[in-house]
Amino acid sequence: MEILISDRQNNLKIDALSLKELAEFTLVFEEVDNLAELSMVFVDEEEIERLNSQYRGAEEPTDVLSFPLFDKVPQEKTEHLLMLGDVVICPSVARRNALEMRRSLEKELNMLLVHGILHLLGYDHIEPKDEILMKMRQKEILKKFAQSRSDNK
Repeated sequence: MEILISDRQNNLKIDALSLKELAEFTLVFEEVDNLAELSMVFVDEEEIERLNSQYRGAEEPTDVLSFPLFDKVPQEKTEHLLMLGDVVICPSVARRNALEMRRSLEKELNMLLVHGILHLLGYDHIEPKDEILMKMRQKEILKKFAQSRSDNK
């Protein structure tokens, strides 16, 4: 399993190691093959707004964008790395959201990362029933990750 991290913003310090651990945990929890690879990219508001405009037609910054390479992740085993796609997160927007939701930036970034990875794995929230399923899965993963970290202390 390979998690690539690129921090192209300098507004906020992020805990790349913790986020990498969460990404790995999420992929294992979702039973993704060990030869999977994804990238996490942290960008400023200008870059996320440009990407949001280019790919979604929305002329505003957003907190997270996912760029899956597959509509459905192949299930067959492979000897080569399987690139799942990119999760692009804007920590500045995440910080604003965290303040509104009265939670820490760390919890907000964790939620956005899991949300983005689930999109790479084929989850979506277009239909209400899919949104419920995706939110439940996010909560379950974040809860189990938090438990695993407290168990290891």
